[in-house]
Amino acid sequence: MTAASSGPQRPATKRDDSIWPIHASTCASAVAQGALLLLLPLDGLERGGIFAGFAVPGMLGVGTALVNVPGAMAVTRFGHRAVMTTGLAAAALGGVVMAVVPTSVLLMALAALVCGLGMGVWGLARLTYLAEAVPLARRGRVISAVGGVYRLGMLIGPALTGFGADAWGRSAVLFGAALLNALSWLLIVSMLPQTPPAAFSAADAPTQNPFGLVARVAREHGRVLGTAGMAMWALALLRSARLLLLPICGTVMGLDPAQVGLIKSWSAAADALLFYPVGLAMDRLGRKWSAVPCLLLLSLGVLTIAWADSYAMLVVGGLIAGFGNGLGSGINMTLAGDFAPAQGRAEFIGVWRLWSDAGSAVAPFIMGTIAELLVLSAAGAVTAGLGLAGMLVMAYAVREPLGRETLGREPPSP
Repeated sequence: MTAASSGPQRPATKRDDSIWPIHASTCASAVAQGALLLLLPLDGLERGGIFAGFAVPGMLGVGTALVNVPGAMAVTRFGHRAVMTTGLAAAALGGVVMAVVPTSVLLMALAALVCGLGMGVWGLARLTYLAEAVPLARRGRVISAVGGVYRLGMLIGPALTGFGADAWGRSAVLFGAALLNALSWLLIVSMLPQTPPAAFSAADAPTQNPFGLVARVAREHGRVLGTAGMAMWALALLRSARLLLLPICGTVMGLDPAQVGLIKSWSAAADALLFYPVGLAMDRLGRKWSAVPCLLLLSLGVLTIAWADSYAMLVVGGLIAGFGNGLGSGINMTLAGDFAPAQGRAEFIGVWRLWSDAGSAVAPFIMGTIAELLVLSAAGAVTAGLGLAGMLVMAYAVREPLGRETLGREPPSP
């Protein structure tokens, strides 16, 4: 790849000054995603039972995982902005389809898949843009801030959706979610500077088959993917479990959408409070300081939610999981940027996200199958156990990306 695509040669401070459109569009699309993650489990549960309650929203994660490697190749060939806008357009289209097919579980699942594809390619292009725009010493703060803005959107989305669905109906809320993704598309098109697509080098040419690309990156970075990548797989699994278990357990308990949306927003509030101090800590103390307690508390929160037998216990589980998730604000994106090589950055991040997002993709189907065959509490216990295993891997098998020479130093100002 040419120097145009590598971090050190780019004017990072100028690119860093233009990040605010990323923040604004991230918030808008996160509100839309929060709406989907409240409505889709409830719709699936109502129309297809407990497995559908997990599987329909689970198609969001399947789409996100599938698109990572093709999305990385597209970023390298066409540039960040073109790929971001394509993803946001697909997410908006999927929202419109879900709004007009309220009774078909199959069509809802397919529309969720399209939304997941769109959100996945948007997130991938956003991450590769930030990895190139922001230097290592400030990357934790900046990417955590983006994670915090995402959490702000996820705080607003469920509460608005719960009350909006009661007042105007689910179709109106889904159209609103599509409109927010369209607004994000407009922000990126009109405000984000265009970046030239990176040319392929002769050495890269044989790897443009997606399977060959995955094999090459796995071969070259197998230790990182097998340790840090495995921990992030477990983190994605837990995050998906938290988002789906709250509405499903609340509905099974007899709560209405407004009550469930409020609990999800409280959980998101606990999550959003921590993004900036966590970003500072990651840059000063190290990435593992964030990742290990995040995995521990998320596991405990998921277990509490799944075993909740009262409204109060469900709220407590949501708050524990939200606080734990907040401790990991931006950690997956930050580690991807840390471990990505200057040459082939987008390809590495694509494979990294494929591996970590596979956790999000499989979580609904693991939990749905266990809950269908056994009980919800068993599904939560298995998921929490996998999360604790990921915590141990992160604590004992992953090297600290910042290194001793960087830890404890004051990050340079912009």
